[in-house]
Amino acid sequence: MARAARHRFARIAGVVAATVLIAGGTAGVTYAAGTGPSAVVAETYLPTVDITSNFAVVATAHPDTVGCNGYNVTGTGTSTGKPVTTATWAQKEVVCTATIPGKYDIKGTATMTEPDGDRLNISYALTAPLTSDTMVYPTGTFKIIGGSGNYEFATGSGRMTARVNLLDHDHVSSSLLGDILYLG
Repeated sequence: MARAARHRFARIAGVVAATVLIAGGTAGVTYAAGTGPSAVVAETYLPTVDITSNFAVVATAHPDTVGCNGYNVTGTGTSTGKPVTTATWAQKEVVCTATIPGKYDIKGTATMTEPDGDRLNISYALTAPLTSDTMVYPTGTFKIIGGSGNYEFATGSGRMTARVNLLDHDHVSSSLLGDILYLG
């Protein structure tokens, strides 16, 4: 009798385990099949830095005509997006044509100042092919290097792109896409 009870218990345990496996597997398949576009959007990367800047630049010859053979560039304009909603843009950069063969090598810093005085500071490194075309599209990376106010202890990084018409220094634009962390 004890043997029959153990056998019966083993059969019941097997049936329960199979039922759980089948129900769990079916539930997973049903969930996967029922996943709509809204669920996919929730899993999409959402950057915490998404800033567009429009500005004018002034370029002067860089004093190192051998090692750099380029320009010192300053610029001012406006920035909008997140985390800054509206801000002024101020930049300083060095554009060299001799450091990377066949490319513009651009290294700079920029400060975005919000109306309340909070400042977000970045450094960036971009490159673009040296061509005879008057439109240049530098790409590269930026790093958040702090600031003041809400951004005093901020850090982060991401991708930076720019659009430059070498014949129109009054209408330059850049985009920042990445992440910011508030450590303070």
